[in-house]
Amino acid sequence: MNAPEQIPMFEGPAFCPLLPPTGSAAEQALTDLLARDLTQIDWLESGKGWRLAAAVKELDYLGWEPQSIRVQAAGWPRPIARYSLPQKAKQAVAQMRGGDHASE
Repeated sequence: MNAPEQIPMFEGPAFCPLLPPTGSAAEQALTDLLARDLTQIDWLESGKGWRLAAAVKELDYLGWEPQSIRVQAAGWPRPIARYSLPQKAKQAVAQMRGGDHASE
């Protein structure tokens, strides 16, 4: 017997992330995630170090809701995380920066 889906009584909290500190790894990760999905390999190849997961976690703390999936990478014995931002996060950045290029 399947229970019917419960309708929420109240709307959830508004999506309202905070911008990371200027010059931080989280700011760089946000900028890079606006352009494309990222893996630790991408981060290393661009000379940004071993701390991508920490930067992405900081974005999570700031409310950006980054997403990750495990993918197999050539030359790595185990799956690694590929990070991305949801569309609402990309639209929020565009609004914060005074443009609407992310909704295209």
